[in-house]
Amino acid sequence: MRLIAATLGIVVLAQGTAFAQDDVTVPYVQAFCSLGTVDGGSGRAYLATPELGEAIRTAMAENARLQEADPQEKPPLGDGVPWQSFQDVAPACEPGAVTTEGERLVAEVKYSFPDSPGSGWIDRLVLVKAPDGVLYVDDVRFGDTGEDETLRKTLAEAFSQ
Repeated sequence: MRLIAATLGIVVLAQGTAFAQDDVTVPYVQAFCSLGTVDGGSGRAYLATPELGEAIRTAMAENARLQEADPQEKPPLGDGVPWQSFQDVAPACEPGAVTTEGERLVAEVKYSFPDSPGSGWIDRLVLVKAPDGVLYVDDVRFGDTGEDETLRKTLAEAFSQ
């Protein structure tokens, strides 16, 4: 009986931790969603770690250089920073599940089209905590599984051709 009570206590505690993580990440995902509709999503850069911010600035500077060199040709990041796996503007964007990977929190961003059930996608924000306790976006994983397609990788490979 004590074993069952202890097990139940551990499960409840674990659930509480998961709920707490969800609560912590919700405002960040909501801010990420809201900033996606402002100025082509460029406001999302304010949520980025300094390292991701530098990768974005470097990529956008190269993009501007290519655009200036050949104004008739659309540069690799001609639509801006690819903050999400699809460039479509989804009318609904909301927080999803949260998982922990060491010191990182991975929070789902669920995009959907309410008029068209089943059409939407999930990307994942990789959040890291700064020394001051604030969470920042360190990367975006495109899709609901895997780690191969990410914002950092897209920025790094955009000009490799």
